[in-house]
Amino acid sequence: MKFVFTNREIKEILISAVVLSIAFAFALSDGLFGVSVAALPILIIYAFIGVGIAFLAHELIGHKFIAQHFGMHGEYRMWKTGLWIALLSSLVGFVFAAPGAVYVSPKVDIWGKAAPVSRKRMGLVSLGGPVTNLILAGVFIVLNMFMPFLFFQLAISINIWLGLFNMLPLPPLDGAKVFAWNRVVWVAVFASLVAIFLVFL
Repeated sequence: MKFVFTNREIKEILISAVVLSIAFAFALSDGLFGVSVAALPILIIYAFIGVGIAFLAHELIGHKFIAQHFGMHGEYRMWKTGLWIALLSSLVGFVFAAPGAVYVSPKVDIWGKAAPVSRKRMGLVSLGGPVTNLILAGVFIVLNMFMPFLFFQLAISINIWLGLFNMLPLPPLDGAKVFAWNRVVWVAVFASLVAIFLVFL
């Protein structure tokens, strides 16, 4: 299976990752009034690495690669308004994490026809992102238990926030598509993210 990226997609992924990194650095410092100027650069670096792992895994492995594996077209597009909202919300201590999305559509054959995407297949593609964040949060929790480290703690927070926010059953978020496909699966994943949130954050 060959995975394809466009130049525009790569540029918008990088812009989204940088903006989210700055937003999470502010939010994890309790916002604009809680941030330490001396600590901010290291927080931005850690957040950039953490966001790079969590965000790229969510969008690319969780959505794009699964969509292309199913024979569909998947391409990331940033949402400028969502990026501004992420930055502004981070100034008061939380991140409204809606930087963009992988837009999925059926591939068109040589006759110009496209097969419809089933609700199940769309649900599975949408589920991939939050589940990827859930798995990554678990990995960083284990690492932090054996070797407590600020980066691991930031990575846990970023993955839980991204996964939990995206599993909200509100269009156009992933949770709405998963909920429409299988409510039992939605409850299981959402409840797991909430449980980790309550215990570790």
